[in-house]
Amino acid sequence: MKIQYYQCNSNGNDFKIILHENNLDYSVFSIDTIRKICSYKRESSVDGLILLNYKEDLAFMDYFNNDGSWETFCLNGAICSSLVLKNEFKKDDFDIISNKIRYKTINYQGNIVRVQIDKPVYKKKDIKINNACGNYLDSGAKHLVINYDDDWSNKEELKKKMEKMRYDKLFYPDGINVNFYKQIDLNTIQVKTYEKGIESLMNSCASGSFACAYDYSKNSNIKSIKIINDGGNSEILFDNNYKTNFFSSKAIIEFKGNIEV
Repeated sequence: MKIQYYQCNSNGNDFKIILHENNLDYSVFSIDTIRKICSYKRESSVDGLILLNYKEDLAFMDYFNNDGSWETFCLNGAICSSLVLKNEFKKDDFDIISNKIRYKTINYQGNIVRVQIDKPVYKKKDIKINNACGNYLDSGAKHLVINYDDDWSNKEELKKKMEKMRYDKLFYPDGINVNFYKQIDLNTIQVKTYEKGIESLMNSCASGSFACAYDYSKNSNIKSIKIINDGGNSEILFDNNYKTNFFSSKAIIEFKGNIEV
């Protein structure tokens, strides 16, 4: 069976997105099939697969890492999904539901997508881990967030340190995404992410960046924050009580193709 997909990218996070209107048999997407679609552990691999079901003006999003594991949410994936929906249905605003949570998106000129998103939730604070101290937040996906000012120049050493935290017994059995951030100036932070399921340092992770920005905002009271990732930049605007929050970033549709499943 041939299925059409979009290949999309947001800040260096790339995805294959399969859009349908309530007419796709999800049972064919086994772990092995998802790995094959994503070219798992190959140079041509993408970070994940998104199944996007659009019905009755709602888009239901299921996200899978390229190792075939299902994940609760991917914010960069939602940003790319919004651009795909605009391309197909010629409108700018959408409601995307992932893991029963609704995210409102608006597409602007220049392929900028803004997502309205609830504030992250602190699950546990002041976690002592591997000579560092961080907080466990849920921003749609689960993240360990650490304000980390040490040297970032050696990527392999940074990866080893974050990988060890990802597998720490504190987060057994599921593990956790690990995010380091540091302040660049009053309104700018830089973020590094080690993502479980992909098991690597990422060009960016939007839900992790959002969690880092929230942690930074709570400690600094800064409400407008620019985030620098290796793959590109994003902007976050929090309101005074964190009830209405907006995450903005750019998405690109790279091409459309067909896959055999």
